[in-house]
Amino acid sequence: QLVRAEAVSPGLPIISLDKLGQAGEETARLREATHDVGFFYLVDHGVPASLERDLLRVGRELFALPDADKAAIDMMNSPHFRGFTRLGGERTQGRQDWREQIDIGAERPTIMRPDHTWDILEGPNQWPAALPELRDVTERWQQQMAAIARHLLHAWAAALEQEETVFDAAFATSPSTLLKLIRYPAVAPRTRDGQGVGAHKDPGVLTLLWIEPGAGGLEVQRDSAWIEARPVPGSIVVNIGEIGR
Repeated sequence: QLVRAEAVSPGLPIISLDKLGQAGEETARLREATHDVGFFYLVDHGVPASLERDLLRVGRELFALPDADKAAIDMMNSPHFRGFTRLGGERTQGRQDWREQIDIGAERPTIMRPDHTWDILEGPNQWPAALPELRDVTERWQQQMAAIARHLLHAWAAALEQEETVFDAAFATSPSTLLKLIRYPAVAPRTRDGQGVGAHKDPGVLTLLWIEPGAGGLEVQRDSAWIEARPVPGSIVVNIGEIGR
């Protein structure tokens, strides 16, 4: 049984992926959520619990690797901005973020003669030699997220009273996708200012955010107020990025 969104996090609705595309109330709620808030919980998304467990396990194994293994796949080694970013290696709004992460894109060959400057983002990923299973699990996860994103884009088009395939020309064939596995370590409040990552807007069109069960920390700004987006069991948090606004 679903918990009412208002009881979990005021102002953030819960939307069922299964009910989208059937027209009516759920599609209207999708339009309202994306227009008014830009965030919502997506349930009934079909991601197997076994895949969630696999992703959580390999993520933990990745972050437990020795520093030398992480440094071997440092993002600075990649012209395509793929790879590992060390703890504290990024800043937002002039303040140090306290997280470590790996950036993984679609596994594609390098474009040798790029037509556009953004073609530099196409290319191979960096994989840790000490954790070969990471590639298999993350590629399966990317396939699941791509299917959910296509479903959402079709429903989004219907909510805008357009043909459901209107976005296919831009996203159906070879969309630019990025998977991040992120670890936010707990720190003593006296040693840091508490910023895991500073306030920001996501680029792109859709962000699908799966949060480890029981974890917290995500906040959403609405009408100049910050709302704590507490995890809802069985959900993915959807964020409409700047290109989607």
